Amino acid sequence: MLTFKDNFAIGIKNCQFQVDVPGILYRGLWPGGNPFIKGFHTRRCIFIHIPKAAGSSVGRALFGESVGHRPIRRHMAYSQELVDQYYKFTFVRNPWDRLYSGYNYFHHCIGMTQHRDHRWATQMLARFSGFEEFVNALSNPVFAKTIKRYDHFRDQRDWVCDPSSGKMMMDFVGRFENLEHDYNVVCDRLGVTQNLPHYRRGSGNDYRTHYSDKMIDIVSRVYGQMFMNFHTSLTNNDQIDFCYK
Repeated sequence: MLTFKDNFAIGIKNCQFQVDVPGILYRGLWPGGNPFIKGFHTRRCIFIHIPKAAGSSVGRALFGESVGHRPIRRHMAYSQELVDQYYKFTFVRNPWDRLYSGYNYFHHCIGMTQHRDHRWATQMLARFSGFEEFVNALSNPVFAKTIKRYDHFRDQRDWVCDPSSGKMMMDFVGRFENLEHDYNVVCDRLGVTQNLPHYRRGSGNDYRTHYSDKMIDIVSRVYGQMFMNFHTSLTNNDQIDFCYK
């Protein structure tokens, strides 16, 4: 089960996305936690790693290290000037696919205790018999809000939009579904040639086979804000099942 320290850390991380936290206090919540890694300055860019959207592979390919899960809000609090100057990009994923992937990742952690992720999974997911029961539970707004406070289940728009205005802050939004192509777009923009290894491959299961019409509708309502921000800013108009309509 989650410890007091776990719950405190989750609450602090949640503050990264809050609009009403003054910049000076915001920076103080993470002393020494400047989100601008050295590679960002070297390449004059900012990569926002949205969980479960191939960010580990992209980060290690371009910067030789993990960039962490840090929203653009945090970068803005440290240096709005650099945010304005640097090329900003991210990768997003079909939310039905992402939710299925996130659930499977955490489901395998149930019963483990080594990491906060494990303890969170045990407390939040052990009660469900499977993915369908979990999705159906998201129709409860209170439960959905609790789940969405955790990084891997948070709205993708939260990571890349200015919370005060709702403005999309990215110069480029690539798709997980077009990863190779869109990664090369980023490389061309940065003037680099770097192969993209796949550090974390999924199970290979087709997420579409795990959804009923009811489940599709629930996820659409829970994560519907994503469409408002990403429909016009994605990299192409290819149709993706359930998403980007």
